[in-house]
Amino acid sequence: MLAAAALLAASCTGGGSATGGGGPTAGSAPPPTSGQPAGDPLPAVTVDAGGFVSSNGTPVQLRGVAVHSLDPTVYERAPDLGVNFVRLAVPWSDYELQPPQGNVHTWDTQRLADLDAEIRFLGQHGIQVLIDLHQYGWSPYFASLQRGGRANGIPPWVYHGRRWPLTEKGRAAAEAHMYTDRRATQLYGEFAAMLAERYRTTPNVVGYEVLNEPPLGSLPRRSWAVQRIIRWQSRVGSAIRAVDPNRAIVFMVPPRTDLHFVKLRPLERLGHLALDVHDYYAGTGKRNVTTLQGGRYRGTLARQAAYLAPYVSQAKAWSVPLIVGEWGAFPSEPGVGAYQQQMVRLFAKEGLSWARWSLDRTERLGLLQRDGQLTPAAVQLGRLIQAQNAG
Repeated sequence: MLAAAALLAASCTGGGSATGGGGPTAGSAPPPTSGQPAGDPLPAVTVDAGGFVSSNGTPVQLRGVAVHSLDPTVYERAPDLGVNFVRLAVPWSDYELQPPQGNVHTWDTQRLADLDAEIRFLGQHGIQVLIDLHQYGWSPYFASLQRGGRANGIPPWVYHGRRWPLTEKGRAAAEAHMYTDRRATQLYGEFAAMLAERYRTTPNVVGYEVLNEPPLGSLPRRSWAVQRIIRWQSRVGSAIRAVDPNRAIVFMVPPRTDLHFVKLRPLERLGHLALDVHDYYAGTGKRNVTTLQGGRYRGTLARQAAYLAPYVSQAKAWSVPLIVGEWGAFPSEPGVGAYQQQMVRLFAKEGLSWARWSLDRTERLGLLQRDGQLTPAAVQLGRLIQAQNAG
């Protein structure tokens, strides 16, 4: 952890702090309780030669669901689907409720214990886990801007002092500022490094996703702005790498980025990279029509393949595996069965790993009913996965 903090501090450049104070070294994290042996066993699945492979070098396609809950009644349904993969949301704001005092962090030990239990359960069922440093709505500080008043990601104490107005413009400015804020970046890296330290000996942890759907905020949609976000991810990735040299580091680019203009060099030195792309395209031939808009699904496999093709091509050019880390449609909408069949078939054809959003019983995209039972869409998805497992 100390090495990770020092490396992150050395690599950060740019603007002042939103949190105040000098640059700390990492505080003590609670000891892992995942029941794994001492030492540094290799992960059961890692990145090699542009793909995911098992410890004996066999290619692996990760097929699974996204989970953003520590509730056993939710995540214990994952094995029922036959999945071998869970993209598990772990937002910083949920695990550090108060700012560090000097050099000492106070992590939420009960929540970490619950996270340990979930990862351990999934491991007992042969399910690989990607730890997703998630954000939704950027920060609870800006939760009032969200429908339903729910947001996670950057802890609200980062923005205390009312420097950032509670407006869309204020949030966009805060998002953009993160990528040059030395202090906030270091603290974010220390959270990532704490997780890496905790799970570096856990075989079914496949890697760490640096930031879910990194927003441009108030930055322009220009190549230099995207490169700023790539460099920021490399700094956080360096903090992870100083602790865990073996697991995947998964990166994303802002939505609608043309990957041909992205220079990957800042990330390449980290090794074991993977690219995550989120795909809610409705497959109609109209690029701005998504499954999140609801209504009968009328897409085609050919159009879905054409939409995904540039991402597949660029990932191959970079020699990194591509994960479709989110995709999905409302389970109750007409045509959802055809949609899921097309997508699972497409992912298999291209050899892509994927996570369907999401295993949840409260949101509209959730694959569980309120009582925790599988929706008909989830049952069908499970059959598609199991047919591929058998094949």
